[in-house]
Amino acid sequence: MNDKGTTASASLKGRWVRWAVLGAWVLLLGPILGLVFMLVLASQSDLPSTEDLENPRSDLATAVLFSDGTQMGQYYRENRIPVDYTKLSPHLVDALIATEDERFREHSGVDLRGTLRAAVYMGRKGGASTITQQLAKMLFTNKPASSVKRVFQKFQEWIIAARLERQYTKHEIIAMYLNRFDWINQAVGIHSASRVYFSTTPDSLRIEEAAMLVGMCKNPALFNPLRRPDTTEHRRMVVLAQMLKNGLLDQQQYDSLKSLPLGLRFQRVDHTEGPAPYFRETLRARLQALLDERDEDGRPLLAKADGEPYDLYTDGLKVYTTLDRRMQSYGEWAMREHLATELQPDFFKDLARKKNDPFDRLVSQDEIEGIMNAAMKRSVRYRVLKGRQCPNCERPASYIVNDVHEGVEQFHCDPKAGGCDTHWPVLDASGIQANFNTPTPMRVFTWHGEVDTLLSPMDSIRYYKRFLQSGLLCMDPRTGFVKAWVGGIDFKHFQYDHVDQARRQVGSTFKPFVYATAIREGLDPCMEFPNQKVCFDMPEPQPQWCPKNSDAEYGGMVTMRYALANSINTVTAWLMKQYSPQAVTVLARNMGVKSPLEPVPSLCLGVADLTLSEMTAAFSAFVNSGVYIEPILFTRIEDKNGNAIYDVVPHTVEALDERTSYIVLDLMKGVVDGAYNKGTGKTVGTGMRIRTSWGNRARYANIKYPMAGKTGTTQNNSDGWFIGMTPDLVTGVWTGAEDRSVRFSTTDKGQGANMALPIYGYYMNRVYADSTIQISRGDFERPAGFDMTLLNCRERIANGGADKQGPKWE
Repeated sequence: MNDKGTTASASLKGRWVRWAVLGAWVLLLGPILGLVFMLVLASQSDLPSTEDLENPRSDLATAVLFSDGTQMGQYYRENRIPVDYTKLSPHLVDALIATEDERFREHSGVDLRGTLRAAVYMGRKGGASTITQQLAKMLFTNKPASSVKRVFQKFQEWIIAARLERQYTKHEIIAMYLNRFDWINQAVGIHSASRVYFSTTPDSLRIEEAAMLVGMCKNPALFNPLRRPDTTEHRRMVVLAQMLKNGLLDQQQYDSLKSLPLGLRFQRVDHTEGPAPYFRETLRARLQALLDERDEDGRPLLAKADGEPYDLYTDGLKVYTTLDRRMQSYGEWAMREHLATELQPDFFKDLARKKNDPFDRLVSQDEIEGIMNAAMKRSVRYRVLKGRQCPNCERPASYIVNDVHEGVEQFHCDPKAGGCDTHWPVLDASGIQANFNTPTPMRVFTWHGEVDTLLSPMDSIRYYKRFLQSGLLCMDPRTGFVKAWVGGIDFKHFQYDHVDQARRQVGSTFKPFVYATAIREGLDPCMEFPNQKVCFDMPEPQPQWCPKNSDAEYGGMVTMRYALANSINTVTAWLMKQYSPQAVTVLARNMGVKSPLEPVPSLCLGVADLTLSEMTAAFSAFVNSGVYIEPILFTRIEDKNGNAIYDVVPHTVEALDERTSYIVLDLMKGVVDGAYNKGTGKTVGTGMRIRTSWGNRARYANIKYPMAGKTGTTQNNSDGWFIGMTPDLVTGVWTGAEDRSVRFSTTDKGQGANMALPIYGYYMNRVYADSTIQISRGDFERPAGFDMTLLNCRERIANGGADKQGPKWE
């Protein structure tokens, strides 16, 4: 070969060498340069600012607390309450690091060794995401639409993770991760997850419980212990094995723990579940109204540092209520005990004898049809079928999108607005009627638990009208603090609140207002009255109104104490006629009654429709020396950092002088202690059964401590009332059916002393029996300088110290 050929060959060889070297450098540096390029590109993309990293956005539930600081419930879009690292079980932290990120304490956000392993084995030996990267993904990125975007998102996560590591300590990152993770089943964050799955707190989680929750982090839908317990248990075993591998368990611990059952103590989180649901719903509305308040310039009265209003569902507020956890449970138990075991069975027996069960015989068929149709139109089913509400979502029509499918108009709820993405047909009137008369499988309420049955919706409406409803409210008369609030018998099935929403005829419980008006005007509390009818002239062409006594007994002389203790209508009517309906109305207003009051003669017998909360608060003024305090549901609101943003200031009115209030209070003691009638020689009172120590009544009665009260029974036994008073507590109870046309046939069963008083008795017996509740067992506080001989009517009348003849009757 000549020199020229040799040179050409060498030149070609050199070029191949150079290309080989260049190729090697490309293979070596290409991934690195590509990685650098992608990191630079990701760093220039839309990433969170330093401020965002310092204050990551996270929806936090508002916590509602009992007066002792224990949790009652939450308001949330996501059921999340943050927990500090110091409040986490060490087993939980150990399990998380051992399973999700063994080198968590060594790396700076990105585990290069894990990333290389994942790349080499293509993820078959575990992924590369560190706990910090997973946190970055949860906090700041959305699920990508394509695999290419997912790869790019990984680079973004690396950058964010590195920044998080510079911004936070390892402990803070662990806490943020656990507070952010969604364990499904309304368990967002470790606080909720601990409570929902194990009815405990994060610092009390046992090893096996912590292992199950950490195991769910891989895929909570797949490792759902409610749906796939076996799969979840196997995943828990993997977590325990990782803890064994990392020296966090010994072999003996591992062997004993891996064979344990899941041990779930599942506690469903729902606004219908838990204590005081009626109270929480009322509180929710009042808190929202408070947060919605604006000043004259339109700015929120309660604003965050940036001037924005607080959000009840996302800003992690804490609301400290006045509700006593023990007393609330006693109130709920008392209502169930009386209605489930005694009153409702008696009511079912009474209804079985009625032709139009459950409606009274005096109600016409046309009236019944009107009642049933009105109930149908108030139902969720009706609004759904009319296209006015999303099914099961309580969303109004503004969230509904109408369309036509196969010739039938339909609607669906926009899931972006929080509705249900379900199609429902829109029916005309005849179609709705047919739907309501078609038998449908359903679960219905009974006092022994829900049962499956087959009923038409219209029959289910009739079925539910057969149940008696009730409400109980207990207040501290000195502070206005609400201690117990039971708005109904079962919030899931009967959501109408009978404490603050329902206005019912109050009957004889209104009479103390009439007596207080008369005594304030100077009437002697020991004056005697003839028990005879009193008539009122009415506007033409109405005839005179002459109220009758419920027992239709007349004649003889009675004292004010006896008249009030036994709800004698004739005496109350005379007082009303003497002192005027207008004066009584003014006093009732000053004592907190806000509902409509017509100043008419019949007001003296309680024809007004008032709420239980109004009546209980008004009676509290008698105990509180005549000072009315508007019921207080909560005392303070704090922001998520524990700073007080609102403190409640009591609203008070001096409605009565303390002398008058004490005299009326003492007269009402006769309701439960009995009042003496010299004509019959008997001591009687409508509420004396609270002192009974014999028979079945002793289960709720036999209370010996000082007490005052007032019973109330309305026309046709539609409503039964009892309001009981002690020096520390005023408790009102109402009982009746949803419709006034559904009622007991006899006053013996339908009176307040039988429908409402036993609930009060059950409740107070539990309160008195609880030594941890500080409640007075003494008598009511007497005004300074008050002469008790004024109220010793028997002695005064015997000695001629009171007007024996009584007033002159017109």
